[in-house]
Amino acid sequence: MSRSKKQKGKRSSKNLKVNTRIILTTVLAVVIPLIIIVSFSTVLIYKIPAYLNISTVTTNTYSTVNQLQWAQTLSSITAELSGDNSDERKLNNIDKFVTPLENFNSLIYIQKDDEVFYSTAGAKNALEKANALVPVDVNENLNYFGERGLVIVNHAKCGEENYLIVIVNEDYAVNDMEQKINVQDFTKLLLSRTGIVVLIIILLFVVAIVVISFITTKTIVNPITKISRGAEEIARGNLDYEIEYSSTNELGQMVDSFNNMRLRLKESIEKQNKIEEERKVLVAGIAHDLRTPLTSVKGYAEGLRDGIANTPEKRERYLKTICESINDTEKTLDDLLTVSKLELNGYELDFEEVGAKEFFLDGSEEIRLALESENFDFICEFNCGDDIVVSLDTDRFVRVIYNIISNSIKYAREDVKGEVRMFLNEYEHSIILEISDNGIGVDKKSLPKIFDTMYRADPARTKVSGGSGLGLSICKQIVELHGGSIWAGSRENEGLSIFISLPKKEKQK
Repeated sequence: MSRSKKQKGKRSSKNLKVNTRIILTTVLAVVIPLIIIVSFSTVLIYKIPAYLNISTVTTNTYSTVNQLQWAQTLSSITAELSGDNSDERKLNNIDKFVTPLENFNSLIYIQKDDEVFYSTAGAKNALEKANALVPVDVNENLNYFGERGLVIVNHAKCGEENYLIVIVNEDYAVNDMEQKINVQDFTKLLLSRTGIVVLIIILLFVVAIVVISFITTKTIVNPITKISRGAEEIARGNLDYEIEYSSTNELGQMVDSFNNMRLRLKESIEKQNKIEEERKVLVAGIAHDLRTPLTSVKGYAEGLRDGIANTPEKRERYLKTICESINDTEKTLDDLLTVSKLELNGYELDFEEVGAKEFFLDGSEEIRLALESENFDFICEFNCGDDIVVSLDTDRFVRVIYNIISNSIKYAREDVKGEVRMFLNEYEHSIILEISDNGIGVDKKSLPKIFDTMYRADPARTKVSGGSGLGLSICKQIVELHGGSIWAGSRENEGLSIFISLPKKEKQK
């Protein structure tokens, strides 16, 4: 397994789908700030009072911190009274809170329903002393920090039990009257501090969302940037540039599609360039093959015109050469037209079912006569049942065989008598026709190309005269239109073998 496939098989955050990333980002943008805020609040509740020393009263003089100290102590007393502890336990705990207050000559009076629950020595007249400082309504809470002293009235409730808390300190001092603060001012102070807390919370939210969005955006933008860079490279013509990003999500699929598109585009361009190159070779080849007979026609025609052929024998020889050159030109043009029709899918075949052995046996007699006229030996052998049927366009397939035999004649060795062998063998699903010769053959490098249009193993075209170089290309396309295949085997200077495989039809009954 390739490395990229292994990476795709692993579970990775890179494989998360884009919509999953967005949902996850949204959830984290809410959850993470909440976690931070809860942690911050915990620290604020448990650490800040001790850090600012507001958990207990430390002075009998008014200041903002002192007011917070009184508020914190009163809150602790109220919480204890509202709890589920026994009265004895409550009294023990309250003693810890009120002792620092009493050290500053504060009177603490706590009434449970209509009975005294706790009272500092001499605090039975606490309400009277409070009223002397400021009018008191025992049904309303009161926080008075004034020039005549301090009065706090508060309430607590535990089930059906009601507690009244009264604190009076006649020695409490306010050094600067402008520092005096009432309930409204205290509320403003709390609101101002709440505003700071809210601002901190908002900042935490913003920072958390920005960080999470940055991380998520990076995982989305990075592959998109790579895709963009890949598109730019392709626009510059660099079709070898591959985008390196492995994932199974939408972006990974997009990258895979992009890379596949690049490969297909590269293959298409290479194929187009190859076709263009073949076209150039074809045009050059046709020009060469037409120029030779036309030059011959022109030369001999001028010889006739100028009276060079001054005897009947010369004139006949000149005319014969002219006719042969015209026939060669006509054959080249005919082959070129056939190739064009085949490439444009305008070459229609007229199929008929024929007996394979009978068809090739009848054709072998014509082949024998043609080869004997060229001083060639001909050997044929048919290892095929009489009932084997193939579907052929007989005229077109005769042309295939003729082209192959013509090549064997043209590429014969000068010092060896030519020989052509034709064998027909039957197999389970097909028949294979083999046509071999003892000519000059083809080297290994050139062998795979002999079915290409206009290809010749002799690029200079010096070994063989005549022919368009289209014969085997036409053979290949006609055989493939029959649903068959064609290939070659050769050893240089030992001859060439052409093999044609055709599918069998059902046996005749």
